[in-house]
Amino acid sequence: MRPRILITLCLLTICRVAFAQNAVIPDYVADPSVSYFDGTYYMYATSDINHGLAQMGPPVVWKSKDLVNWSYKGTLFSNIDFNKAYTYTDAKGAQKTGYFRYWAPGKVLKRNNQYYLYATIVKPDETMGTYLLLADKPEGPFRFNGGTGVYYNQPEKAAEEAKPVAPDIDGDVFADDDGSAYVVWRRRNAAKLNADWAAMAGEKVSILTKRGGYSEGPFMFKRNGLYYYVYTLSGNANYCYAYMMSKNPLGPYTAPAGTDIILRSDIKTRVWGPGHGNVLHIPETDNYLFFYLEYGNGGTTRLVYANKMEFNADGTIKPIQVNLDGTAAMFKSTAPATVKPVGVNASGSREDRLIKVAIDTALDKLQTMASRYSGLDVVNTERISTAKPENAFDGLNSTYWMANVTDTQPWIQADLGAVKNIKSVDLFFVESTLGHTWKLEASKDGKTWQTVKTQSAPVLMSPESAGKIGQARYLKLTILSGAPGLWEIKIY
Repeated sequence: MRPRILITLCLLTICRVAFAQNAVIPDYVADPSVSYFDGTYYMYATSDINHGLAQMGPPVVWKSKDLVNWSYKGTLFSNIDFNKAYTYTDAKGAQKTGYFRYWAPGKVLKRNNQYYLYATIVKPDETMGTYLLLADKPEGPFRFNGGTGVYYNQPEKAAEEAKPVAPDIDGDVFADDDGSAYVVWRRRNAAKLNADWAAMAGEKVSILTKRGGYSEGPFMFKRNGLYYYVYTLSGNANYCYAYMMSKNPLGPYTAPAGTDIILRSDIKTRVWGPGHGNVLHIPETDNYLFFYLEYGNGGTTRLVYANKMEFNADGTIKPIQVNLDGTAAMFKSTAPATVKPVGVNASGSREDRLIKVAIDTALDKLQTMASRYSGLDVVNTERISTAKPENAFDGLNSTYWMANVTDTQPWIQADLGAVKNIKSVDLFFVESTLGHTWKLEASKDGKTWQTVKTQSAPVLMSPESAGKIGQARYLKLTILSGAPGLWEIKIY
Protein backbone atom coordinates (compact mmCIF):
# COMPACT_ATOMS: atom_id res chain seq x y z
CA MET A 1 0.00 0.00 0.00
CA ARG A 2 2.78 2.46 0.78
CA PRO A 3 4.29 2.49 -2.76
CA ARG A 4 0.88 3.17 -4.27
CA ILE A 5 0.28 6.06 -1.86
CA LEU A 6 3.67 7.54 -2.64
CA ILE A 7 3.04 7.36 -6.39
CA THR A 8 -0.37 8.94 -6.05
CA LEU A 9 0.95 11.81 -3.98
CA CYS A 10 3.74 12.45 -6.46
CA LEU A 11 1.30 12.61 -9.35
CA LEU A 12 -1.16 14.95 -7.65
CA THR A 13 0.56 17.90 -9.29
CA ILE A 14 -0.89 21.07 -10.73
CA CYS A 15 -0.08 22.18 -14.27
CA ARG A 16 -1.20 25.65 -15.29
CA VAL A 17 -1.08 26.67 -18.96
CA ALA A 18 -2.69 29.24 -21.19
CA PHE A 19 -5.62 27.94 -23.24
CA ALA A 20 -4.77 28.62 -26.89
CA GLN A 21 -5.82 25.74 -29.10
CA ASN A 22 -6.66 25.74 -32.78
CA ALA A 23 -10.13 24.23 -33.10
CA VAL A 24 -11.57 23.21 -36.48
CA ILE A 25 -14.78 25.24 -36.14
CA PRO A 26 -15.00 28.83 -34.80
CA ASP A 27 -17.91 28.23 -32.42
CA TYR A 28 -19.21 25.95 -29.70
CA VAL A 29 -19.79 22.65 -31.54
CA ALA A 30 -19.92 19.02 -30.34
CA ASP A 31 -20.48 15.45 -31.58
CA PRO A 32 -19.11 16.04 -35.12
CA SER A 33 -19.56 13.70 -38.09
CA VAL A 34 -17.99 14.70 -41.42
CA SER A 35 -19.14 13.47 -44.84
CA TYR A 36 -17.77 14.23 -48.31
CA PHE A 37 -19.96 14.83 -51.35
CA ASP A 38 -18.95 16.20 -54.76
CA GLY A 39 -15.89 18.17 -53.68
CA THR A 40 -17.31 19.54 -50.41
CA TYR A 41 -16.93 18.40 -46.80
CA TYR A 42 -20.01 18.63 -44.58
CA MET A 43 -19.84 18.61 -40.78
CA TYR A 44 -23.07 17.65 -39.03
CA ALA A 45 -22.90 18.30 -35.29
CA THR A 46 -24.59 19.45 -32.10
CA SER A 47 -24.93 23.24 -31.77
CA ASP A 48 -23.71 24.09 -28.26
CA ILE A 49 -24.87 27.44 -26.85
CA ASN A 50 -23.47 27.29 -23.30
CA HIS A 51 -26.92 26.63 -21.79
CA GLY A 52 -26.24 23.08 -20.60
CA LEU A 53 -27.85 20.01 -22.12
CA ALA A 54 -31.34 21.37 -21.41
CA GLN A 55 -31.24 23.68 -24.46
CA MET A 56 -29.22 23.56 -27.67
CA GLY A 57 -28.98 25.66 -30.80
CA PRO A 58 -30.83 24.74 -34.01
CA PRO A 59 -29.36 22.14 -36.40
CA VAL A 60 -26.90 23.46 -39.00
CA VAL A 61 -24.27 21.93 -41.27
CA TRP A 62 -20.81 23.46 -41.57
CA LYS A 63 -19.35 23.27 -45.10
CA SER A 64 -15.77 23.39 -46.32
CA LYS A 65 -13.85 22.92 -49.56
CA ASP A 66 -10.44 22.59 -47.93
CA LEU A 67 -11.10 21.23 -44.38
CA VAL A 68 -9.68 24.52 -43.03
CA ASN A 69 -12.30 27.21 -43.69
CA TRP A 70 -15.85 26.40 -42.59
CA SER A 71 -19.19 28.19 -42.87
CA TYR A 72 -22.92 27.53 -42.68
CA LYS A 73 -26.12 29.24 -43.72
CA GLY A 74 -29.61 28.40 -42.54
CA THR A 75 -30.98 25.45 -40.62
CA LEU A 76 -31.19 21.83 -41.77
CA PHE A 77 -34.94 21.66 -41.11
CA SER A 78 -37.38 24.28 -39.94
CA ASN A 79 -40.48 22.48 -38.64
CA ILE A 80 -39.23 22.50 -35.03
CA ASP A 81 -38.71 25.66 -32.99
CA PHE A 82 -35.66 24.89 -30.88
CA ASN A 83 -35.91 28.22 -29.03
CA LYS A 84 -39.45 27.68 -27.75
CA ALA A 85 -39.94 26.64 -24.13
CA TYR A 86 -42.67 24.12 -23.26
CA THR A 87 -44.15 23.39 -19.83
CA TYR A 88 -44.66 19.79 -18.76
CA THR A 89 -45.27 17.74 -15.61
CA ASP A 90 -42.57 15.25 -14.70
CA ALA A 91 -43.05 11.79 -13.15
CA LYS A 92 -43.11 13.30 -9.65
CA GLY A 93 -45.81 15.82 -10.55
CA ALA A 94 -43.49 18.84 -10.68
CA GLN A 95 -43.95 21.53 -13.31
CA LYS A 96 -40.89 21.95 -15.51
CA THR A 97 -39.87 23.72 -18.70
CA GLY A 98 -38.19 21.95 -21.59
CA TYR A 99 -37.01 22.44 -25.17
CA PHE A 100 -36.69 20.37 -28.29
CA ARG A 101 -33.03 19.47 -28.87
CA TYR A 102 -31.06 18.18 -31.85
CA TRP A 103 -28.11 16.06 -30.77
CA ALA A 104 -25.31 13.97 -32.19
CA PRO A 105 -26.09 13.51 -35.90
CA GLY A 106 -24.31 10.51 -37.37
CA LYS A 107 -22.40 10.43 -40.64
CA VAL A 108 -24.74 11.45 -43.48
CA LEU A 109 -25.01 8.85 -46.25
CA LYS A 110 -26.03 9.14 -49.91
CA ARG A 111 -28.36 6.55 -51.43
CA ASN A 112 -30.45 6.71 -54.62
CA ASN A 113 -29.70 10.44 -55.00
CA GLN A 114 -31.00 11.15 -51.53
CA TYR A 115 -29.12 12.07 -48.38
CA TYR A 116 -29.80 10.15 -45.16
CA LEU A 117 -29.34 11.99 -41.88
CA TYR A 118 -29.74 10.06 -38.61
CA ALA A 119 -30.01 12.42 -35.66
CA THR A 120 -31.14 12.37 -32.04
CA ILE A 121 -34.24 14.43 -31.28
CA VAL A 122 -35.03 15.04 -27.62
CA LYS A 123 -38.52 16.28 -26.76
CA PRO A 124 -39.23 18.85 -24.02
CA ASP A 125 -40.24 16.08 -21.60
CA GLU A 126 -36.91 14.22 -22.19
CA THR A 127 -38.33 11.43 -24.36
CA MET A 128 -35.86 10.80 -27.17
CA GLY A 129 -34.86 8.69 -30.15
CA THR A 130 -32.74 8.58 -33.29
CA TYR A 131 -34.74 9.66 -36.34
CA LEU A 132 -34.15 9.42 -40.09
CA LEU A 133 -34.38 12.61 -42.13
CA LEU A 134 -34.07 12.77 -45.92
CA ALA A 135 -33.03 15.53 -48.32
CA ASP A 136 -32.22 16.06 -51.98
CA LYS A 137 -29.08 18.04 -51.08
CA PRO A 138 -26.54 17.46 -48.30
CA GLU A 139 -27.29 20.90 -46.80
CA GLY A 140 -31.01 20.18 -46.78
CA PRO A 141 -33.74 21.08 -46.26
CA PHE A 142 -34.28 17.71 -44.57
CA ARG A 143 -37.68 16.16 -43.92
CA PHE A 144 -38.64 13.45 -41.46
CA ASN A 145 -39.06 10.00 -42.95
CA GLY A 146 -42.34 8.24 -42.27
CA GLY A 147 -44.09 11.30 -40.90
CA THR A 148 -44.25 15.07 -41.05
CA GLY A 149 -42.19 15.69 -37.92
CA VAL A 150 -41.76 15.12 -34.19
CA TYR A 151 -44.36 16.74 -31.96
CA TYR A 152 -44.86 17.44 -28.29
CA ASN A 153 -48.22 17.59 -26.49
CA GLN A 154 -50.14 17.69 -29.78
CA PRO A 155 -52.40 14.59 -29.86
CA GLU A 156 -53.95 15.77 -33.13
CA LYS A 157 -50.53 15.24 -34.76
CA ALA A 158 -50.07 11.65 -33.49
CA ALA A 159 -50.85 10.09 -36.85
CA GLU A 160 -48.34 12.38 -38.56
CA GLU A 161 -45.44 11.77 -36.18
CA ALA A 162 -42.31 10.06 -37.46
CA LYS A 163 -41.09 6.94 -35.67
CA PRO A 164 -37.51 6.65 -34.45
CA VAL A 165 -35.08 4.26 -36.12
CA ALA A 166 -33.46 3.57 -32.75
CA PRO A 167 -35.14 4.13 -29.38
CA ASP A 168 -32.32 6.14 -27.81
CA ILE A 169 -29.63 8.74 -28.44
CA ASP A 170 -26.42 8.74 -30.48
CA GLY A 171 -27.58 6.58 -33.36
CA ASP A 172 -25.02 6.26 -36.15
CA VAL A 173 -25.50 4.24 -39.34
CA PHE A 174 -22.83 2.32 -41.26
CA ALA A 175 -23.46 1.25 -44.88
CA ASP A 176 -21.54 -1.83 -46.04
CA ASP A 177 -20.19 -2.51 -49.52
CA ASP A 178 -23.16 -4.74 -50.41
CA GLY A 179 -25.69 -2.00 -49.61
CA SER A 180 -26.76 -3.39 -46.25
CA ALA A 181 -26.83 -0.93 -43.35
CA TYR A 182 -26.41 -1.18 -39.59
CA VAL A 183 -27.23 1.21 -36.76
CA VAL A 184 -25.33 1.49 -33.48
CA TRP A 185 -26.38 3.62 -30.53
CA ARG A 186 -25.38 4.28 -26.94
CA ARG A 187 -24.88 1.56 -24.32
CA ARG A 188 -23.33 -0.79 -26.95
CA ASN A 189 -26.55 -1.48 -28.88
CA ALA A 190 -26.59 -2.39 -32.58
CA ALA A 191 -28.99 -3.75 -35.19
CA LYS A 192 -29.25 -4.38 -38.90
CA LEU A 193 -31.55 -2.05 -40.83
CA ASN A 194 -34.15 -3.06 -43.40
CA ALA A 195 -33.63 -2.63 -47.13
CA ASP A 196 -34.88 0.98 -46.96
CA TRP A 197 -32.45 1.89 -44.15
CA ALA A 198 -35.49 3.22 -42.31
CA ALA A 199 -36.11 0.75 -39.47
CA MET A 200 -34.46 -2.13 -37.66
CA ALA A 201 -34.75 -5.43 -39.53
CA GLY A 202 -34.37 -7.63 -36.47
CA GLU A 203 -33.70 -7.68 -32.77
CA LYS A 204 -31.01 -5.48 -31.33
CA VAL A 205 -27.73 -7.04 -30.31
CA SER A 206 -25.30 -6.01 -27.61
CA ILE A 207 -21.71 -5.41 -28.67
CA LEU A 208 -19.47 -7.07 -26.09
CA THR A 209 -16.47 -4.86 -25.40
CA LYS A 210 -13.31 -5.21 -23.36
CA ARG A 211 -14.32 -2.39 -21.03
CA GLY A 212 -17.57 -1.85 -19.19
CA GLY A 213 -19.22 1.22 -17.76
CA TYR A 214 -21.39 3.83 -19.42
CA SER A 215 -20.72 4.33 -23.12
CA GLU A 216 -22.09 6.62 -25.82
CA GLY A 217 -21.08 8.16 -29.14
CA PRO A 218 -20.40 4.85 -30.94
CA PHE A 219 -19.68 4.47 -34.63
CA MET A 220 -18.67 1.71 -37.00
CA PHE A 221 -16.41 1.75 -40.04
CA LYS A 222 -14.70 -0.74 -42.33
CA ARG A 223 -11.15 -0.89 -43.70
CA ASN A 224 -9.50 -3.69 -45.66
CA GLY A 225 -12.23 -6.17 -44.77
CA LEU A 226 -12.13 -5.45 -41.04
CA TYR A 227 -14.98 -3.85 -39.12
CA TYR A 228 -14.22 -1.44 -36.29
CA TYR A 229 -16.59 -0.63 -33.44
CA VAL A 230 -15.47 2.55 -31.69
CA TYR A 231 -17.07 3.63 -28.40
CA THR A 232 -16.60 6.23 -25.67
CA LEU A 233 -15.83 5.75 -22.02
CA SER A 234 -15.93 8.00 -18.96
CA GLY A 235 -16.74 11.69 -19.54
CA ASN A 236 -15.89 15.36 -19.04
CA ALA A 237 -12.10 15.88 -19.01
CA ASN A 238 -11.60 12.09 -18.94
CA TYR A 239 -13.73 11.38 -21.99
CA CYS A 240 -11.91 8.89 -24.22
CA TYR A 241 -12.41 6.35 -27.02
CA ALA A 242 -11.72 2.61 -27.19
CA TYR A 243 -12.33 0.17 -30.03
CA MET A 244 -12.97 -3.46 -30.99
CA MET A 245 -12.44 -5.38 -34.24
CA SER A 246 -14.40 -8.03 -36.16
CA LYS A 247 -14.84 -9.69 -39.54
CA ASN A 248 -18.62 -9.24 -39.27
CA PRO A 249 -20.53 -5.97 -38.72
CA LEU A 250 -22.52 -7.30 -35.76
CA GLY A 251 -19.61 -9.23 -34.31
CA PRO A 252 -18.48 -10.96 -32.29
CA TYR A 253 -15.85 -8.30 -31.71
CA THR A 254 -12.45 -8.80 -30.13
CA ALA A 255 -10.10 -6.33 -28.49
CA PRO A 256 -6.78 -5.62 -30.19
CA ALA A 257 -3.65 -7.26 -28.84
CA GLY A 258 -2.20 -3.87 -27.96
CA THR A 259 -3.91 -0.91 -26.38
CA ASP A 260 -7.59 -0.51 -27.13
CA ILE A 261 -7.85 3.11 -25.92
CA ILE A 262 -6.94 5.21 -28.94
CA LEU A 263 -8.15 8.71 -28.01
CA ARG A 264 -7.57 10.28 -24.60
CA SER A 265 -6.57 13.49 -22.83
CA ASP A 266 -2.99 14.66 -23.13
CA ILE A 267 -1.72 16.98 -20.41
CA LYS A 268 1.40 17.91 -22.35
CA THR A 269 -0.44 19.03 -25.49
CA ARG A 270 -3.31 20.51 -23.43
CA VAL A 271 -6.14 18.58 -25.09
CA TRP A 272 -8.82 17.58 -22.58
CA GLY A 273 -11.67 15.10 -22.78
CA PRO A 274 -11.56 14.07 -26.46
CA GLY A 275 -14.94 12.45 -26.97
CA HIS A 276 -17.99 11.93 -29.15
CA GLY A 277 -16.95 12.22 -32.77
CA ASN A 278 -16.44 10.19 -35.93
CA VAL A 279 -13.88 9.21 -38.55
CA LEU A 280 -13.54 10.71 -42.01
CA HIS A 281 -11.89 8.68 -44.75
CA ILE A 282 -10.28 11.12 -47.21
CA PRO A 283 -11.54 10.02 -50.66
CA GLU A 284 -9.15 8.08 -52.91
CA THR A 285 -6.51 7.78 -50.16
CA ASP A 286 -5.76 5.61 -47.16
CA ASN A 287 -5.83 8.69 -44.94
CA TYR A 288 -8.24 8.93 -42.02
CA LEU A 289 -9.08 11.86 -39.73
CA PHE A 290 -10.70 11.53 -36.32
CA PHE A 291 -12.97 14.52 -35.61
CA TYR A 292 -13.97 14.77 -31.96
CA LEU A 293 -15.26 17.16 -29.34
CA GLU A 294 -12.92 18.73 -26.79
CA TYR A 295 -13.76 19.89 -23.26
CA GLY A 296 -13.59 23.63 -24.02
CA ASN A 297 -14.46 25.67 -20.93
CA GLY A 298 -16.59 22.86 -19.52
CA GLY A 299 -20.30 22.13 -19.87
CA THR A 300 -21.66 22.86 -23.34
CA THR A 301 -18.82 25.08 -24.53
CA ARG A 302 -17.32 22.20 -26.44
CA LEU A 303 -15.05 22.59 -29.47
CA VAL A 304 -14.19 20.36 -32.43
CA TYR A 305 -10.67 19.05 -33.00
CA ALA A 306 -9.19 16.66 -35.55
CA ASN A 307 -6.12 14.47 -35.68
CA LYS A 308 -4.82 11.75 -37.97
CA MET A 309 -5.85 8.14 -37.44
CA GLU A 310 -3.19 5.66 -38.51
CA PHE A 311 -3.07 1.87 -38.63
CA ASN A 312 -0.51 -0.85 -37.99
CA ALA A 313 0.21 -3.54 -40.60
CA ASP A 314 -2.19 -5.98 -38.87
CA GLY A 315 -5.07 -3.47 -39.04
CA THR A 316 -4.95 -2.40 -35.42
CA ILE A 317 -5.28 1.34 -34.78
CA LYS A 318 -2.33 3.29 -33.48
CA PRO A 319 -3.09 5.47 -30.44
CA ILE A 320 -3.96 8.89 -31.81
CA GLN A 321 -1.65 11.71 -30.83
CA VAL A 322 -4.00 14.53 -29.95
CA ASN A 323 -2.48 17.98 -30.36
CA LEU A 324 -3.26 21.63 -31.06
CA ASP A 325 -2.45 21.66 -34.77
CA GLY A 326 -5.93 21.14 -36.16
CA THR A 327 -6.74 20.75 -39.84
CA ALA A 328 -4.96 24.03 -40.62
CA ALA A 329 -1.62 22.26 -40.09
CA MET A 330 -2.56 19.31 -42.31
CA PHE A 331 -4.30 20.97 -45.26
CA LYS A 332 -3.73 24.06 -47.38
CA SER A 333 -6.19 26.90 -46.95
CA THR A 334 -7.83 28.12 -50.15
CA ALA A 335 -8.94 31.42 -48.58
CA PRO A 336 -7.23 34.71 -49.54
CA ALA A 337 -4.77 36.36 -47.17
CA THR A 338 -6.24 38.58 -44.47
CA VAL A 339 -5.26 42.09 -43.37
CA LYS A 340 -3.84 42.03 -39.84
CA PRO A 341 -4.42 45.08 -37.62
CA VAL A 342 -1.51 46.77 -35.85
CA GLY A 343 -3.71 47.71 -32.91
CA VAL A 344 -6.96 46.48 -31.37
CA ASN A 345 -9.10 47.88 -28.57
CA ALA A 346 -12.61 47.31 -27.28
CA SER A 347 -15.27 48.59 -24.91
CA GLY A 348 -14.03 46.04 -22.39
CA SER A 349 -13.35 42.34 -21.92
CA ARG A 350 -14.54 39.56 -19.72
CA GLU A 351 -12.12 38.59 -16.97
CA ASP A 352 -9.82 35.61 -17.46
CA ARG A 353 -11.27 32.26 -16.40
CA LEU A 354 -9.29 29.60 -14.56
CA ILE A 355 -10.51 26.12 -15.52
CA LYS A 356 -9.56 23.19 -13.28
CA VAL A 357 -9.88 19.47 -14.01
CA ALA A 358 -8.56 16.16 -12.68
CA ILE A 359 -7.19 13.95 -15.46
CA ASP A 360 -6.56 10.27 -14.89
CA THR A 361 -3.36 9.11 -16.60
CA ALA A 362 -4.07 5.42 -15.87
CA LEU A 363 -7.36 4.83 -17.70
CA ASP A 364 -5.87 1.96 -19.70
CA LYS A 365 -5.27 0.05 -16.44
CA LEU A 366 -9.00 -0.30 -15.80
CA GLN A 367 -11.13 -3.15 -17.12
CA THR A 368 -14.24 -1.24 -16.13
CA MET A 369 -14.69 2.49 -16.42
CA ALA A 370 -17.93 3.10 -14.58
CA SER A 371 -16.41 5.99 -12.66
CA ARG A 372 -15.28 9.31 -14.09
CA TYR A 373 -11.67 8.52 -13.22
CA SER A 374 -9.85 5.78 -11.35
CA GLY A 375 -8.25 7.94 -8.69
CA LEU A 376 -5.01 6.00 -9.08
CA ASP A 377 -2.84 8.34 -11.12
CA VAL A 378 -4.60 11.69 -11.17
CA VAL A 379 -3.07 14.94 -12.31
CA ASN A 380 -4.85 18.12 -11.26
CA THR A 381 -4.32 20.52 -14.11
CA GLU A 382 -5.51 24.01 -14.99
CA ARG A 383 -5.67 26.31 -17.95
CA ILE A 384 -6.66 29.92 -18.43
CA SER A 385 -9.31 31.07 -20.89
CA THR A 386 -8.76 34.68 -21.92
CA ALA A 387 -11.17 37.02 -23.71
CA LYS A 388 -8.90 39.89 -24.78
CA PRO A 389 -9.66 41.85 -27.98
CA GLU A 390 -6.53 40.62 -29.78
CA ASN A 391 -7.98 37.10 -29.74
CA ALA A 392 -10.44 38.08 -32.46
CA PHE A 393 -7.55 38.57 -34.90
CA ASP A 394 -5.13 35.79 -33.88
CA GLY A 395 -6.19 33.25 -36.54
CA LEU A 396 -7.21 30.66 -33.94
CA ASN A 397 -10.73 29.25 -33.91
CA SER A 398 -10.77 28.50 -30.20
CA THR A 399 -9.83 31.87 -28.76
CA TYR A 400 -12.30 34.71 -28.65
CA TRP A 401 -12.92 38.26 -27.57
CA MET A 402 -15.81 38.44 -25.14
CA ALA A 403 -17.14 41.68 -23.72
CA ASN A 404 -17.81 42.14 -20.04
CA VAL A 405 -21.28 40.98 -18.97
CA THR A 406 -22.08 44.51 -17.74
CA ASP A 407 -21.33 46.06 -21.14
CA THR A 408 -24.64 47.21 -22.64
CA GLN A 409 -23.19 48.22 -26.02
CA PRO A 410 -20.04 46.17 -26.65
CA TRP A 411 -17.71 47.22 -29.46
CA ILE A 412 -14.33 46.22 -30.85
CA GLN A 413 -12.10 48.35 -33.05
CA ALA A 414 -9.13 47.55 -35.32
CA ASP A 415 -6.38 49.88 -36.52
CA LEU A 416 -4.88 48.71 -39.81
CA GLY A 417 -1.89 51.07 -39.51
CA ALA A 418 -2.61 52.91 -42.77
CA VAL A 419 -5.50 53.55 -45.11
CA LYS A 420 -6.16 50.40 -47.14
CA ASN A 421 -8.72 49.33 -49.70
CA ILE A 422 -10.90 46.85 -47.80
CA LYS A 423 -13.00 44.48 -49.86
CA SER A 424 -14.92 42.66 -47.15
CA VAL A 425 -15.05 41.59 -43.50
CA ASP A 426 -16.15 38.20 -42.14
CA LEU A 427 -17.51 38.01 -38.58
CA PHE A 428 -17.52 34.73 -36.66
CA PHE A 429 -19.77 35.35 -33.65
CA VAL A 430 -19.82 33.35 -30.43
CA GLU A 431 -23.03 31.26 -30.20
CA SER A 432 -23.77 32.11 -33.81
CA THR A 433 -26.81 29.80 -34.04
CA LEU A 434 -28.73 32.11 -31.68
CA GLY A 435 -28.28 35.06 -34.05
CA HIS A 436 -26.91 38.60 -33.68
CA THR A 437 -27.59 42.16 -34.74
CA TRP A 438 -24.67 44.50 -35.28
CA LYS A 439 -23.27 47.62 -36.90
CA LEU A 440 -19.95 47.96 -38.75
CA GLU A 441 -18.33 51.38 -39.21
CA ALA A 442 -15.23 52.48 -41.14
CA SER A 443 -12.97 55.51 -40.82
CA LYS A 444 -9.83 56.88 -42.45
CA ASP A 445 -8.74 59.01 -39.48
CA GLY A 446 -10.50 57.54 -36.43
CA LYS A 447 -12.64 60.69 -36.08
CA THR A 448 -15.12 60.67 -38.95
CA TRP A 449 -17.02 57.40 -39.23
CA GLN A 450 -19.24 55.95 -41.92
CA THR A 451 -21.65 53.08 -41.30
CA VAL A 452 -20.79 50.28 -43.70
CA LYS A 453 -23.55 47.87 -42.74
CA THR A 454 -26.23 47.47 -40.09
CA GLN A 455 -27.62 44.00 -39.51
CA SER A 456 -30.96 44.83 -37.93
CA ALA A 457 -32.46 41.31 -37.79
CA PRO A 458 -30.71 38.11 -36.65
CA VAL A 459 -29.72 35.64 -39.36
CA LEU A 460 -28.68 32.03 -38.98
CA MET A 461 -25.24 31.87 -40.54
CA SER A 462 -21.51 32.04 -39.85
CA PRO A 463 -19.60 33.97 -40.84
CA GLU A 464 -21.72 37.07 -41.26
CA SER A 465 -20.19 39.46 -43.77
CA ALA A 466 -19.99 43.04 -44.94
CA GLY A 467 -18.64 43.88 -48.39
CA LYS A 468 -17.47 46.81 -50.54
CA ILE A 469 -16.06 48.74 -47.60
CA GLY A 470 -13.52 50.76 -49.58
CA GLN A 471 -10.79 53.02 -48.19
CA ALA A 472 -10.35 52.74 -44.41
CA ARG A 473 -7.74 52.57 -41.69
CA TYR A 474 -10.08 51.89 -38.78
CA LEU A 475 -12.95 49.43 -38.48
CA LYS A 476 -15.38 49.37 -35.55
CA LEU A 477 -17.95 46.69 -34.87
CA THR A 478 -20.77 47.25 -32.36
CA ILE A 479 -22.81 44.23 -31.23
CA LEU A 480 -26.42 45.30 -30.80
CA SER A 481 -27.83 41.93 -29.66
CA GLY A 482 -26.70 38.35 -29.22
CA ALA A 483 -23.74 36.88 -27.36
CA PRO A 484 -21.21 39.75 -26.96
CA GLY A 485 -18.22 38.01 -28.47
CA LEU A 486 -16.34 36.99 -31.62
CA TRP A 487 -14.08 34.06 -32.34
CA GLU A 488 -12.54 35.72 -35.36
CA ILE A 489 -12.76 38.85 -37.50
CA LYS A 490 -11.24 38.33 -40.93
CA ILE A 491 -10.48 41.42 -42.99
CA TYR A 492 -9.87 41.11 -46.75
